[in-house]
Amino acid sequence: MKIKIQLSFLVIAFGVFSLNAQNLHTDANAASIDNEADATTGWIGGAVLSSVSDDPQNGTFALMAVSSGVSSGRNMEYTLNVVPGEVYNISIWAKRGEQSYSPAFANWSGFNGFSTTGITTENWTEYNFELTANANTATIRVYTSPTSRGDVSGDTVLIDGVSIIGANEDTEAPSAVTDLTASNTTFEGTTLDWTAATDNVGVTDYEVFQDGVSIGLTGGATTFAVSGLTPETNYAFTVFAMDAANNTSTVSNTANVTTLAESQPDTEAPSAVTDLTASNTTFEGTTLDWTAATDNVGVTDYEVFQDGVSIGLTGGATNFNVTGLTPETSYAFTVFAMDAANNTSAVSNTANVTTLAESQPDTEAPSAVTDLTASNTTFDGTSLSWTAATDNVGVTDYEVFQDGVSIGLTGGTTTFAVTGLTPETNYAFTVFAMDAANNTSAVSNTANVTTLEDSGNTVVDYTSENANLETVDWQANNMFVNGNMGIGTSSTLNYRLAVAGNIVAEEVRVALQGNWPDYVFESDYKLPSLDEVEKHIVENKHLINIPSANEIKEEGIRLGEMNAKLLRKIEELTLYILQQKKEINQLQRKNAKLESLTERIEKLESKINQNQ
Repeated sequence: MKIKIQLSFLVIAFGVFSLNAQNLHTDANAASIDNEADATTGWIGGAVLSSVSDDPQNGTFALMAVSSGVSSGRNMEYTLNVVPGEVYNISIWAKRGEQSYSPAFANWSGFNGFSTTGITTENWTEYNFELTANANTATIRVYTSPTSRGDVSGDTVLIDGVSIIGANEDTEAPSAVTDLTASNTTFEGTTLDWTAATDNVGVTDYEVFQDGVSIGLTGGATTFAVSGLTPETNYAFTVFAMDAANNTSTVSNTANVTTLAESQPDTEAPSAVTDLTASNTTFEGTTLDWTAATDNVGVTDYEVFQDGVSIGLTGGATNFNVTGLTPETSYAFTVFAMDAANNTSAVSNTANVTTLAESQPDTEAPSAVTDLTASNTTFDGTSLSWTAATDNVGVTDYEVFQDGVSIGLTGGTTTFAVTGLTPETNYAFTVFAMDAANNTSAVSNTANVTTLEDSGNTVVDYTSENANLETVDWQANNMFVNGNMGIGTSSTLNYRLAVAGNIVAEEVRVALQGNWPDYVFESDYKLPSLDEVEKHIVENKHLINIPSANEIKEEGIRLGEMNAKLLRKIEELTLYILQQKKEINQLQRKNAKLESLTERIEKLESKINQNQ
């Protein structure tokens, strides 16, 4: 075995020094871990952003985005500087708001390997991404809803605990174990247990020391069985936590152990089981469960008795499946706990069971749905949803009715998308729950729906086959395309509209996905110093937050985004000018004082010279 000496005196004398891995989510805002603030600094977007203190995941605040009710008002985003080719570990906690419709992480830029990730629950959930940068800057985007729902205000998504760390930059050590304990000590061994340590990336292993000498790794487990000890001897055990980058925590607390005398027999019996229960009883079997008994050394097994006759050992498990019973018969079950020295506990409480009749069918119907609702109603469809019904065995499906006529089964899900409706028409929807025995619940409550007016924007798919058909009146209808459109080209490169040639228009309106950069004039805006600007220009040959020539060559120019970036530079330049004006005014005042002082000195010198 490799011997590793624990230099505890060095830890005590000099302390433990470690460098924290740089979290590139540096702005002080509600979603930050290390520098949390009641602010949205660094995050921009078309959605309405705010800091909220109701149920944060980390610290005191969380960052909330609420759709403003237009397609461009659904997002929030965060841009950071990255190194092309470097791998980054990104962790973000997120959850859906009370009013929510398919929020997601989507349309990130500057990273390879990203794919749209839905935010699917109203409970805080950690989302992790390991991505490789392919540009000098990268942008993280979170959307409150898909484009199709862009005109619905109030859709909400929340994020918190944002961590962005280079995969090769983890120098942060795990936290120290503080509750190391020893139990089940015998004359030759003991069992160590502790609560898992924490780490910015993740704890991968624990190393156990006996009197300052390493005796093994746990493989990540938080328990370790120590053997080969000497009877009636004192031992001191400690533990270190490690991560994948080999960062090691400070030493744990010490668990002191004195082994038993070898000749000392174990005569203490385990405690009795007091909460034996039976469940899932059928015509031929039942399941027994109980809470683990306790023992001075350790419980090793349980013996199960049926009407006073042993029917088996559990191998230490606290449950037992009983089979081979007779229908419509009463049984009494008990359990005894045992330890390694064959000490046996007192008898447990009795679990009395009566098996079912073998031919007894399932005739109990599921409960009725009582909260059927309709939402997202359009001129030709609506979405139905409800809370799951209950059943003595289990609900297997739901049947949906439209005006009393069945329109489909849901396959067991509690949602159903209705299509093919007529505009400006009233409909009544109901639902029945069913189980495997075809028992059907009572009818649900009725969800009444009135479809919207058809706005006249007839959807016609423009293709080469229908472009010149007389039956397609392009003047009478607005044109909508259920896909991508190419004009003069068949390759759209996955853009909604691709044009091979020039475009002329009286006016072009760009609906930005991000905020107009008036945030530059906010008091908490972090204006780069001129030294930082100069350093960035020298190193990168372009302004901060402005794409390089290579990026423009590869990705083109987004007019709205570029105009916003240029305005941001103009507004920053205005701030620099104002700063310079203040400095010039200060210099002018100092210069005036110096001129006045010089004039006074000259007068004094003149008087001195006259007196000589």
